[in-house]
Amino acid sequence: MAAFDFALLKQLRAEGSASRSEDLLAGIITAILLVPQGMAYAMLAGLPPEMGLYASIVPPAVYALFGSSRALAVGPVAVAALMVANALTQHYSGEDQSAVFAGAMILAAETGLILVLLGVLRLGALVSFISHPVLSGFTTGAAILIITSQLKHLSGIGLERGDALTTVAAFLQRLDESHTPTLLFGIGAIVLLMLARKPLTTLLTSAGLSQRVATITGRTVPLVIVIGATVIAALTKADSYGLSVVGDIPAGLPVPSLGFFNAEGWAALLPSAVLIALVGYVESVSVAKVLAARRRQKINANQELTALGFSNIAAAIAGAMPVAGGFSRSVVNFEAGARTQLAAIVTAFLVAIVALFFTGWFYFLPDAILAGIIVVAVTQLIDIAGARAIWRYDRADGAALITTAMAVLILGIESGLVIGIVLSLALYLWRTSQPHMAVLGQVPGTGHFRNVNRHIVDTLPRALIVRVDENLYFANAGAVEDYLMRHINARPEINAVVLLMSAVSYIDASALEMLEHLEQDLRASGITMHLAEVKGPVMDRLRRTSFGQELAADRIHLSAKSAWDTLTN
Repeated sequence: MAAFDFALLKQLRAEGSASRSEDLLAGIITAILLVPQGMAYAMLAGLPPEMGLYASIVPPAVYALFGSSRALAVGPVAVAALMVANALTQHYSGEDQSAVFAGAMILAAETGLILVLLGVLRLGALVSFISHPVLSGFTTGAAILIITSQLKHLSGIGLERGDALTTVAAFLQRLDESHTPTLLFGIGAIVLLMLARKPLTTLLTSAGLSQRVATITGRTVPLVIVIGATVIAALTKADSYGLSVVGDIPAGLPVPSLGFFNAEGWAALLPSAVLIALVGYVESVSVAKVLAARRRQKINANQELTALGFSNIAAAIAGAMPVAGGFSRSVVNFEAGARTQLAAIVTAFLVAIVALFFTGWFYFLPDAILAGIIVVAVTQLIDIAGARAIWRYDRADGAALITTAMAVLILGIESGLVIGIVLSLALYLWRTSQPHMAVLGQVPGTGHFRNVNRHIVDTLPRALIVRVDENLYFANAGAVEDYLMRHINARPEINAVVLLMSAVSYIDASALEMLEHLEQDLRASGITMHLAEVKGPVMDRLRRTSFGQELAADRIHLSAKSAWDTLTN
């Protein structure tokens, strides 16, 4: 705990007083974006708007005290909101609203506890268990799923919740049932929000504004659209022509409560909480690392686990939904000039002011506007260019990306993620089980050794030098042995085999047993086995074995050149 208690104070001391004004501006800009986003993501999760506001007040303040990132903006995020909606729909179908709300708090609490536990165990490297192609496929599939889930709010058609393909098919069949005012609000919001990005920024910069001012101005557009649409809906009496609006939002600040501890569903929601924790952490740390790198700062992965864990536990106690670091908000926070987490404190304070005094102003806010905000926000998660680049570079990784995305769309967000993770691990096992190996020779006049199939090299007539380009473990021990025996049998004159171990960082018990049996079989055939360029940690382990002790006398060489000279002499 003591390591995290003064994270914000350390940031403030490091940056000095000059950063205060920048943090203040960044906090204001992020709050302007977070108010509509918080309500929109609560709607995406199937929860009331105030839960989104509560998740934008307490968790960011808690993260500011413990987090290592100076720009990460914590709060409700789209993908986690969709996962919450999926979990609550599965486990609380037909239940009253109070049970559903308690379920959201249970998810936040479980997510927080899981993250804190991982932080205590120092498992920050967990981020590496989801490969980039799988994460890209998952976020792409989730983004498309989120967009399809908003078709009912954008069109006014009462579509049943289902997979993306079913939802789109039902939408197209019932397109003539669209509610025209709803459609106009929804499409109008999407068009204006899209124009508020690059087109508006370009227009403002051409008019003489600086790039930063133009960008910040564009970030205020979502709140301007929310206010404008609410005014229009109020003046035109939206309830008279069937426009769906947010309605009453209770005014006030979140009241701490532990009542959800007595609610049912802790065991049933745990698998969903594990996945929400994993995805939220990966998304948060990925964004935090990118932003930190721009200012040559560092992120403590284990500290991030604990900080995000405390933030989610605080969200549960405050009656909110699970939270994570949002991509778009964090980038806005960074570009607006945030230097420390003081910006997050400012954001939380301003959202609290809105929750306390201004929720009544949003009564006539059309649901279609919030749906438009969600759609435009998640389109950034669809990375077609990145998918093409991955496919061109590695077809297996490209296949993993596509498979994960399709699994999310067809089978659901949780099943799709699990399939993606399993597939990436299976691909890893498949690749490492067939390691690249090469027969080497000496480049004439040098001490370098290269692949005989790629370079003009000298070889020893009665020796075989082979480089293994992978750690040796149970999955590839057989393949390594087969490769060696195939080349040995092809050259009956061989009386020495050298294994170049420069790429081997680990040998497990199965691979050690393979090497021991191979050495015995070769010795029986009059062939001696040598090792070269063995790494220190590997050598330390081999010295504890009879195999290593036997070879260490004169058959383990410092370099390939040393082995070559020994065999030559």
